Amino acid sequence: MKNALFIAVGLISLPALAQVNQKGTFQIGFAPSIGAHATEFEYSITYPFIGRYTNKSTDAAATVSFPLDVHAGLSDRFSLGLVLEPGQYIDSAGTHPNTFFTFSVAPRFYLLNKDRAALLLQADLGAGMLRISEVESGTKKFDDTYAGGHFRLGAQFQYYFGKTFGLNFGVKYAAHTLQLRDRDPEDPLIDAVDYEARLRTSGVQFQLGAQIKL
Repeated sequence: MKNALFIAVGLISLPALAQVNQKGTFQIGFAPSIGAHATEFEYSITYPFIGRYTNKSTDAAATVSFPLDVHAGLSDRFSLGLVLEPGQYIDSAGTHPNTFFTFSVAPRFYLLNKDRAALLLQADLGAGMLRISEVESGTKKFDDTYAGGHFRLGAQFQYYFGKTFGLNFGVKYAAHTLQLRDRDPEDPLIDAVDYEARLRTSGVQFQLGAQIKL
């Protein structure tokens, strides 16, 4: 009788123990990402004794990035993680070598949480840096460094082939606002006219990659 009771309790508890996300579960994901973005570049110059001049231009850009995320389960429905994401930003001309790096705090809410499959909503809140080089005739003239914050909201589907290894596919809306912080080497002319620049982007990112569960 006791053995039958223990078996019944074990069978009842098994589905809960086999969920993709649980309290104390750690997941590590590596999912290369591509994105398409609308961009707005705005700069302003304040001339002595003349006043302020502002100009805006719009364009399109693509991104290629390689995010690494680590998440810890807070409950069956919630997890919290960190996302580190290096990549490249490619404008329509494609002539400016550049790199970017972002850091995000990423809460997740699991809509579906089964033994091998999960569907979740995820937000990314963080900051990043973009470095763009100006090159003429193969010679680099200067590097501009932009920095600022970003917001992303999306969904992700996960499927595990066993207890440890799986795949994920995700899509996110992403918005970034970056201010010009530095030009290397310094340009005395820009400093003299009080030059400011801002880059805003908004678009969609798709990612597909692998993950492990601990």
